Amino acid sequence: MLFYGLAGGLSKDADLSPAQFCLLMVAAKTLLNWGVWAAVRPPVRPDAFLRWTLLGQLFNGAAWICYFQALATGPAALVQTITASYTALAAVLALIFLRERLVGVQLLGIALTVVATTLLSGTGGEAAAGSHWFGYSLATLLCWAVSVVIFKHAYNQPGASDTVFFIGNWIGMLLTLLPYGLSQGATFPAVGLGTVVVLLYAVGDLTLFAAIARGPAAIVSPLSGLYPVPTLIYAATVLHERILPVQWVATCMVLVAIVLVVPAAENPVRLWLSGKRST
Repeated sequence: MLFYGLAGGLSKDADLSPAQFCLLMVAAKTLLNWGVWAAVRPPVRPDAFLRWTLLGQLFNGAAWICYFQALATGPAALVQTITASYTALAAVLALIFLRERLVGVQLLGIALTVVATTLLSGTGGEAAAGSHWFGYSLATLLCWAVSVVIFKHAYNQPGASDTVFFIGNWIGMLLTLLPYGLSQGATFPAVGLGTVVVLLYAVGDLTLFAAIARGPAAIVSPLSGLYPVPTLIYAATVLHERILPVQWVATCMVLVAIVLVVPAAENPVRLWLSGKRST
């Protein structure tokens, strides 16, 4: 959450094009993902786990492209908030395709996300003038939600491995971000703030995958979706982006919704209410 949030705020000062961000991300993934694999060296087999992982990584790569486009043209705090609501859409997609069940508190969280996104869609202000940042944000939301559901299905396959998943993640970046960056005529920039930003994103990915491996994914995913919090603080205090009252309200609604969509058995709200009743 911290790495994603800080990277989102710092990206506005990095002065890089979306294509340059994509090239730097591929370089960072090559360094980090293969570095982690080299420490363990598990076999990489073309099994069902790897095939589903690669399919999800294609959507993940498309999401990163749209995400960098949105950050380049839109307000950092709002882009982060809208894209973070992918967890609510992932819950709906899991209900449809993975036959997971939703309870009332999760439906409330999804409803809050829809309302908040609607509010944010009309409050972009001057930063949205003549740009397509909101559309790119929605595309990011959709692609990340689809990729998360596919990743859940992949991890249900025999032979699932976090380290092999990292290699699938790297291959996905090669097939999506690299062609996009090269097609835009981008070149690798000099080492600077942009490199720091991309490394924060790449390390954030690895720490997220490590958290999923060590804790309940149903809790890890929504908590990682709270990355708009550090971005919002940075945007308001350092970037001096103007945040309207309705935008603050919508942002709070999304953050609450992210917690509410945690599955019922592990939902902190439900556990808190159960504890109150037991006492």
